[in-house]
Amino acid sequence: MQTNKNNYIGRDLKRILCASTLSVGILVGVMILSPLASQFDDDGLSRGAASEYELDSLVEAKEYQSALVRVDSIIADKKSCLPRFAYFDRFLSEQERYDASVARAGIYDLQWKRIEILKAKKDEATLKSALEDYADIIGYNQERAKALLNQIKVERQ
Repeated sequence: MQTNKNNYIGRDLKRILCASTLSVGILVGVMILSPLASQFDDDGLSRGAASEYELDSLVEAKEYQSALVRVDSIIADKKSCLPRFAYFDRFLSEQERYDASVARAGIYDLQWKRIEILKAKKDEATLKSALEDYADIIGYNQERAKALLNQIKVERQ
């Protein structure tokens, strides 16, 4: 009788451990991959303005492809020195954390600039894809991105 009771306890303990491990894994995944891991507010970080003048002059000259290449290269440069997930910024030193937050804010602005360039270029397929990604990021352009995405979807119907 005692052995049968120990088997039930052992099985229950295994189930509890498996369920707990799975729950913790899911929670960590949500924390790391969540769009809430990085947020950009108007009052928060200073807005990045890297090469704004150069990008604006390329757009005014209607050199959209050159502007896209330039904005993509700036974004890639800024991303190269950052942890892949914003969640891990908290493990950096204070100065590195500040630099990372400034770089992420700059990337956020540059991604919006990229959307504006795609809109001017009238590249709807790429624009829609960029807007779908951008609308998931919490920030001051999120509502505008969602509205523009809805407008594109309505126009296609």
